[in-house]
Amino acid sequence: MKENQKITTYPNSKNIKIETYQDGDTFITRHFYNGKDAYVKEFISIKDGMKTVKHNTEKGVTSKLEHFVDDKRQGIETKYFISKADGSVKSAKTYDNGKLHGENITYNESGKIIKHEVFAVGKLVLKYLREDDGSNEITSIEILDQDNVGNLPMQEYEKLQRLNS
Repeated sequence: MKENQKITTYPNSKNIKIETYQDGDTFITRHFYNGKDAYVKEFISIKDGMKTVKHNTEKGVTSKLEHFVDDKRQGIETKYFISKADGSVKSAKTYDNGKLHGENITYNESGKIIKHEVFAVGKLVLKYLREDDGSNEITSIEILDQDNVGNLPMQEYEKLQRLNS
């Protein structure tokens, strides 16, 4: 299916219309939201069972990149600052089998970490706290769920052990 063979639907939602077509190995979906034809374009590719979805604004700026296996989030979901249009990361969340599992980091527009949490099987377990001096150095760790510390991803568990020693 090429662009001239696109499928157009008109769902009962905030979308006015959705167009989908295939270009090589990539499925492209455009969601039109208002009468001015402003849209978000999704580039969907599937390789070795991993579906990758890249969201772009109507101006071509990447706003989000996410991955799925068996329709469950897998790996790192990255959101970008649209206003900067330079690929600056707004947040990065790690998923395993559809649940938050690993680091969840939020940045300000200057690239400074403003929130750093770690999840284990969907539960918030740790918060890394930092000084407000711009150094991004971890000053302390707040353990919020002691019972799930052992369920942390191995690299996060080892990092916790190093920082606590």
